[in-house]
Amino acid sequence: MASAYYSYLAFIEPGSDANLEILKTNLDEFYAKPTITNKPDITLNSRSITLTFNDGYAFYINLSNEQHVNGEAKEFADTNDLDWYEKPVDKEKLLSCTSRLEIYGEDDYNMNYFNDSLYIVETIGAFKGVIVFFLN
Repeated sequence: MASAYYSYLAFIEPGSDANLEILKTNLDEFYAKPTITNKPDITLNSRSITLTFNDGYAFYINLSNEQHVNGEAKEFADTNDLDWYEKPVDKEKLLSCTSRLEIYGEDDYNMNYFNDSLYIVETIGAFKGVIVFFLN
């Protein structure tokens, strides 16, 4: 059976307002809506956020500023003209990125968490100075 999971990279430009604490607050506010019945437990650690649903399914958001991030930003600049939103990539800005958010969800063959994956990525993409790519 083919793998069915969610995996994205959000490169963070210098001067971006991307912030794990604000991201957690935004996710908490979204999932607090009364219309949402499947509410995850959202935990923040110093470099990551985990969203765990009642059935054990989880999404992970990790902040990485390891040395390889800028090298991989260069690779993405060399091989991608469009970002996840299908907008042209500002390659100069991408080349300046030395940190990123790594977003992934576990296998989800029935796509029960597809909408959640989209909401998480849209919430991250709302920060100024973030360039998002889907990994397939």
